[in-house]
Amino acid sequence: MVAGDMHVGGIENQLMHLARNADKNKFQIDFTSTKRDAFFRKEIEALGGTFVLIPPMSWRNPEKYCKALLEVMRRGQYDIVHSHELFHSGITLAIAKKAGIPNRFAHAHNWCDDDGTGRKRSVMRSIYNSIMRTMINRYSTIQIACSTWAGTFLYGSKVIQRDTYHLVFNSVDSRLFLVHYGQQESGEFCDGTWVNVLNVARITAVKNQKFLVEIADVFRKRGCNIRILCAGNGDESYEAQIRALIRERRLESYVRLIGVRKDIDVLMRKSSAFVLPSKYEGMPLVMIEAQATGLSCVSANTYSPEVDFEIDTVTWLSLDDSPEQWADAIEAAIQKNRPTKESVEQAIRKKKFDSKMFAETMCNLYQQEYNRNK
Repeated sequence: MVAGDMHVGGIENQLMHLARNADKNKFQIDFTSTKRDAFFRKEIEALGGTFVLIPPMSWRNPEKYCKALLEVMRRGQYDIVHSHELFHSGITLAIAKKAGIPNRFAHAHNWCDDDGTGRKRSVMRSIYNSIMRTMINRYSTIQIACSTWAGTFLYGSKVIQRDTYHLVFNSVDSRLFLVHYGQQESGEFCDGTWVNVLNVARITAVKNQKFLVEIADVFRKRGCNIRILCAGNGDESYEAQIRALIRERRLESYVRLIGVRKDIDVLMRKSSAFVLPSKYEGMPLVMIEAQATGLSCVSANTYSPEVDFEIDTVTWLSLDDSPEQWADAIEAAIQKNRPTKESVEQAIRKKKFDSKMFAETMCNLYQQEYNRNK
């Protein structure tokens, strides 16, 4: 697996679902990382995988990264390389081809690659994306996408018609959410004074927490005891902007930045709605988790609707809609009853949103390609 640094994020969580559920008698899954103290390092090693430290990619000196990755691939004598690096996968897969690895998987996890600041993509970036797309389609033997939007973005509309293309939705450990479905929680954030609305995302411009502050300001002006809990960390500069804006608007009680949490399932049961105003997403795991908990969700229409359980759990809004309109939708979501556990389970089975089903699908693809090319 070539997937950045394997620290904290949606892609990393998704790949750990695979590592946990793969048959250890058939598959050894190793991960490259550019971060020595990556969040998932210990678990990867505990699962029998090798954590392979490589230097970060530098466009001023790409040779160091490329040589290191080539050496790792040759030394490991891998049957399969699976790249999750969006357009950078073009380089990864070309190196895998040079290393003689017969089965080369590309994986599209997003349908956009801007930084969320609104800056226009440079001509050089567009040229780079075009070259990398050509390399990905040339050097990959299998193309996978988490959504139709993501597949079209990375590979192009013609490639997603190939037999080598597979749409494999993201997944969650649904058992974690279903076993305690509807359970009442107590303790932190359960003082009875405030109604909790949860957001789980990296603190970045793309995830758009600044808009959450605008929504919270509407709740303050209305005198509503509704607060937004933001779980995650990320860009320090952007987080500093968010904290400054919270202080400026005197919203310390209405927006709480609570950092990285390991109890997301519990936080969801402590919340009455979920909100996600991201400027773009591939197929957000947190939306699957929120719906698996039975939470009503208010989301930007900036990613594939394929994530919707289709049981009246999601309200889609535009980011051009006003903070007041978003606040109205959140208040309505809070009033909704949770769907039945049976309807949630049925939706998860239908779209294969469960991590064990995801792992089974991926391992079957690995096995098929291995058998075909051995």
